[in-house]
Amino acid sequence: MQYAKRKKIIAIISGVFLGLLILFTLFSNTLMSLTLPKVALVTASRGDLSHEFQSSGVLKWKAETELNSSSGWKVKKVMVKKTDVVQKGQTLITYDSKDINQQIKDEQGSLAKLKLSTSSLQYAVMEAMQGGDEKTINDATTSYKSHEIDIETQQRRIQKMRDDVKENSKLVAPFAGMVTKVNAIEGFPSSGPDVMISNQSLGLSLEISLPAPAVAQLKSGDELDVQVNGKETRQVKGQIENIQEGDPVNPDSGESATGNSIVPMKKLLLSVQDPAAKEGEVAQVDLTQTLEDVLLVPNAAIHDEGGKKYVFGIEQKDGPLGNAFYVRKVYVTVDDANASQSAVTGGLFDQESIIIESSEPLQEGDKIRM
Repeated sequence: MQYAKRKKIIAIISGVFLGLLILFTLFSNTLMSLTLPKVALVTASRGDLSHEFQSSGVLKWKAETELNSSSGWKVKKVMVKKTDVVQKGQTLITYDSKDINQQIKDEQGSLAKLKLSTSSLQYAVMEAMQGGDEKTINDATTSYKSHEIDIETQQRRIQKMRDDVKENSKLVAPFAGMVTKVNAIEGFPSSGPDVMISNQSLGLSLEISLPAPAVAQLKSGDELDVQVNGKETRQVKGQIENIQEGDPVNPDSGESATGNSIVPMKKLLLSVQDPAAKEGEVAQVDLTQTLEDVLLVPNAAIHDEGGKKYVFGIEQKDGPLGNAFYVRKVYVTVDDANASQSAVTGGLFDQESIIIESSEPLQEGDKIRM
């Protein structure tokens, strides 16, 4: 009886001891796990990587023509102002032709005097011919022909002055366009270009700069959407006229780069045909470039090791007290990236879990908790 009782007591003590041992082991593992680095996981997944590029510039007329009068006459009336839209043949400026009109009258008087002598010279020729003297006839004929030449010369001089008045008394628009500058001042002689006018039929131009990879697939003749920010924002089409090499930039500073971290740039010249657009308005081009069906991971999950890129994956191992998780270094190649994500290839698989955050710095093989 006592033996059975003693055996029972030993069994109870052993059970209690074993229970306490298990309890302390679990408690010890729990305390130990709390000291492990805590990590946050994300899943690598396939998708599209998009780049958003934006560039802006100022609209400028593609062609401007300087208009002026070569006469040097005083400006009588300026009939346009800057930003006026004019039609072909419209009068822009009139000039004071009073002085040349007076000269024409004076020259007409001289012509009239010459014509008064015509009859006398004709009569002299007739008399010489009746007299029969060869020398007298020759002299009279020569005088008459010289007189006719003087009359023709005077008539041409007067006609030239009339043409000058017709041509230079006003300045007209050679084509439809917009007045971009007016230099002429009423009452002062014309000097230099009196008016500058844009050729509206040729439209406006826009110069923008974009990273070279963004425009790799573009060519002259392609159309882009252009947002014109005038009084009212509107969307128009811009056609690429040419693509040129631009100055490389430092993506960190935005200034011309002199180091190794540079982005090659391209300058695009676009032709914009929009009747409502005006020179000086700011226009903007938004360009989206998409790399389709690639494996994407957040940029924050990528680490650098002497130029080599890697991410931290996780490795699960079975233990006597359950599963344990360890850090696994996975090397990858970054094919492309935007501000938040990278497209990678290498040892990473679709839907694989990777570490994006950790409470402590990690190394391969470290035991972690999630």
